[in-house]
Amino acid sequence: MRFFLKNSGILLVLIGALFLTVPFFTHLQTNASLLTGGGLIIAGFIVYIIINKLIK
Repeated sequence: MRFFLKNSGILLVLIGALFLTVPFFTHLQTNASLLTGGGLIIAGFIVYIIINKLIK
């Protein structure tokens, strides 16, 4: 459980990257998909930093 919690930020970043790459290759880019992907990447960075400071 601790391993998953420590790496949950990285998981969010990877999901955000998928939200950006899939619409690029399918040529269905919308503002909603770009905002979702960017938001997930930023949230993943923040979660990763905060959780790794709290869990040692």
